[in-house]
This record gives sequence, C-alpha cells and structure tokens, in this order.
Amino acid sequence: MLFLIAIEAGYAELSDHSERDPPTYHQDIAPILASNCVECHHSAGVAPFPLTSYDEVAPYAEWIAAVTAERTMPPSNLDNSGTCNTYVDARWLGEADIAAIASWAQAGAPAGSPPDDPPESPPAWTLDRVDLTLAMPEPYTPSETLDDDYRCFILDPGLTEDAFVTGFEVRLGQSGMVHHMTLFALDSAEDEAFAAELDANEDGSGYSCLGDTIVSSRWLVGAGPSDRGALMPAGTGLFMGAGRKTVLQMHYNRVHGTFPDQTAVDLKLEASVPHEAFVEQVDATDLELPPGMPEVVETDLLKLDADLTLWGVWPHMHTLGTKLRVTAERPGSETCLAQVNHYEFHWQRFAFYEEPIHVRYGDTLRLTCTYDTTSSDTMTNWGSGTADEMCIAFFYITVPEGVPLPFTNR
Repeated sequence: MLFLIAIEAGYAELSDHSERDPPTYHQDIAPILASNCVECHHSAGVAPFPLTSYDEVAPYAEWIAAVTAERTMPPSNLDNSGTCNTYVDARWLGEADIAAIASWAQAGAPAGSPPDDPPESPPAWTLDRVDLTLAMPEPYTPSETLDDDYRCFILDPGLTEDAFVTGFEVRLGQSGMVHHMTLFALDSAEDEAFAAELDANEDGSGYSCLGDTIVSSRWLVGAGPSDRGALMPAGTGLFMGAGRKTVLQMHYNRVHGTFPDQTAVDLKLEASVPHEAFVEQVDATDLELPPGMPEVVETDLLKLDADLTLWGVWPHMHTLGTKLRVTAERPGSETCLAQVNHYEFHWQRFAFYEEPIHVRYGDTLRLTCTYDTTSSDTMTNWGSGTADEMCIAFFYITVPEGVPLPFTNR
C-alpha cells in the first residue's frame, strides 16, 4: 500500500518520531492534523467530516495515510516539493509527517495518552488591515435558465487618490454556488460609460458577461471557491486609479442549487509601491478533448517579447483537468514555473513563490494540460461554462523599470 512506501522512503531517517515506535494519536498525529487539516475538517468546516478528536480520526486512519502519501491531501494543486519551486504558506506536509501518519495507521492507530495542553489549530487566515470594502449592491439570484451565470457588477471604490492593492480577502455569500470571482479595474471614462450602458440595458443589478467583462478592463484580484485571499508579495501592488470604477465578475454554477448571493471583497491599500504588478495569462484555447480517454494532453507555446519577473501563479482548468505544467525554455535550459500533479477544481488559488522567477525576452513558455475524459460521452472544447474546459496559467508579474506597461490601456 502507498503508506508502506512512505515508511520505507523516509520515516526512519527523516522523522524524529522514530524514537517512539509506534507513533500515537495524541503525541504525534493530533499536532499534524491541527496544523494542516482542522482548518477545513471541523464541524462547521468545508470538509465533509471533522478530524478534531481521536474518535473522529481513528476510523479514517488508513484513508488519511493513503491520501497524504498520494499528496491528494492536504489540498494543494501546486507541487511544493522543491522540484518545481516552493510557495508561501503552502498546504504541504513534510516527508517526516507523512511517514509518521503511515506508521501510526499501520500500527492500528494507537491513541496514546492525552497531553495536558492539547494542540490548537492556527486561526483562520484573515486580512491584517482592511482599507476598503467593495460589495455587491444587493443580493443577486442566478438565472434559473442558465447552468452557468456570469454576472458583472459595477462598483465604485470612491477613491480620491491613486492606490495600490497589496492584499485582499473574499467574503463569498454562497461558496457552494461560486465557480470563481474576479475584480477588474476600469481605467478610462470611456470604459466606465460602456459598462454603465451594459448595466442599464438589463433589468436588475449588473449585466450578463459570459467569459469576460465585455468592456476593456484590468485584473485586480481573483479567487476560486475555497480561496479566502492573500497578501501580495512585499513591494508589489496592483494599481487602482482615483475616481475610477471597478467591475466585479461573478461566475455562478447552479449544480448545488440556486440561492441569493451578495459577495464582498476587502482590500488592503498602499499609496505607493516599489513595483507595480499585473496579472497576465498563458493559455491553450484550441482544446478538442475526445470522450472516454483516461489521458488527453494539450500544449501551447508563448514566446516572450519582454523581460518579466514572475511572483506567483494560478493554474486553472475545470473538472476534467488532472495535471498541468508550465516551463520557460531557452536554448540549453528549462525552468519549471508550475507543476500540478493532482488538479482539483476546488483547490485553485493564486500561490506566490518563495523566491520570484526572472524570465527573459525570447524565452518560450510551454503550457501543458492533461485531462481525464472517461466521464464524458461527447467532445469537450474550450469554453466558459463549468462543463467546458480551460487550460490557463495566470501569472502575477512585474516588469523592469523603464519598460512600457504591459497588458493595460492606461
């Protein structure tokens, strides 16, 4: 079994638990779960069952050993092993912890003696300072006629001076119904007028915006269904112009029901930052995924026309995606930018590198996405619906001083 492999691979030499044989729940396993699992696995959490006590954990011992050895838990799309980068605050167990869990499960999940001070789970992440909150003006209920409802809401930040977003926290009204949300900046009066016209032409709050905002706009922050938010890398931020409006795009999928939603986004702002950042993507849009295939691979290439610094990445596919890889290639060398070994739609989020990566003019970015279409009985193509597919790597980037600002109409 997989958890036996974990023992052979590293338990004896990597784990300080080796002094005690076997590990016990209270002394060895509970602290691991408290630090890495209980944030989701508690009675009111998003996970399907709690893991807060021995009685709750013991029946799942072999399952926990298997999914941690496979690295399908804790939830993390991006490989954080160091073979292709490491990420800030990654959900990633060390080999010693995986080996300890495996040994504990093999020994029959012994309880051990409860400590005087049981381990406490770290508090849920929250933004350290909120300077601005942007919220949908009223609850919105997705259309019953659409499986995927894209709705854009024009929001006025009311900024009297230019600012830069350096952190954000999302407060989803209906997390089970949200495919994703993205907040965009409108950089001109013409773009604002066009958005207002789209809004006025439809009943109710907002306007339909399948796929994109329709108007020219610039990405500020985005989040998947389980992503609460993040601080941007130190010294970087995303520009918001004084007096300019924003567009909040919500993608709702009604597979779990239809409910009124009123999502809000909290922002941390600074008056200036050393490096203005942008979000840009590399994608493979010419997707033709035949049904009934355990592995379908799609690849696309993008040649860079400028030097860039990459600070973070968000891999994005839909429900058929299984693996994703992005590399930067130049004659004689290859740099791994992102590696996803077990893609899970609900785990998608921006992850920031512990060390930024510099790519150069002339480098070729290679994006490869892998899909399992055995659950499909028709061809699947690129599209904005959840039942369609995508192959995208979003990057959080900065450019060298003096280089023209990319990807913006400012």
